[in-house]
Amino acid sequence: MRLSLTLIFSVLFISFQSIPARSEITLDYLIFDDSYPFHLKILEAIPSEGKIQIGSNSAKNTIIEFFDYFCGYCKKIHPELINLANSNNDLRVIFIQHPILNESSIVLAKIAIAATMQNKGFELHHALFSLEGSITSDKLQKAIKDSGVNEVKLKIDMEKDKIQKIIKLSSFLASGAGARGTPSIFINEKFIGGYLSPDRIKALLN
Repeated sequence: MRLSLTLIFSVLFISFQSIPARSEITLDYLIFDDSYPFHLKILEAIPSEGKIQIGSNSAKNTIIEFFDYFCGYCKKIHPELINLANSNNDLRVIFIQHPILNESSIVLAKIAIAATMQNKGFELHHALFSLEGSITSDKLQKAIKDSGVNEVKLKIDMEKDKIQKIIKLSSFLASGAGARGTPSIFINEKFIGGYLSPDRIKALLN
């Protein structure tokens, strides 16, 4: 995996310069430092507002899903990942934005990150993936309201430059990891592009 990561990050490195990753996160650290697993470096690099988590930080197993709210397979796997986390005390699942399907994907990513700034990220995330049928303006408005999000603050936070930078960073890291679509998933150190059944995921857990 290291060779492919090196090539991918070399292509993407210029865009990385404008992204506010933590100061100690460097390209050399991401690729060549073997003292820490790559999937955990991703979590270290992304600000807390850019992550939606269920499960304890002390869990032995970590699943990271790069997702898009308009991805059908992301919607399919969402309740399955939630059920796995709720039934396994040694598992945490972390959802990271990778809005690549359309412009509306980016808008929803901004809304979700802004909701996370209110500590309502999981509530809205879960509500969006629990909607029946396609996402419409009316359904989105109801999901925001039902999630307990302050709409005035949401609109203000959505316009913050930090949110756009978080999205650029998470997509940069997703692409660097090899994500060519969504869902793309780390199960601990193993990276898999595409949907996986719950049984397949369970088989890959420690």
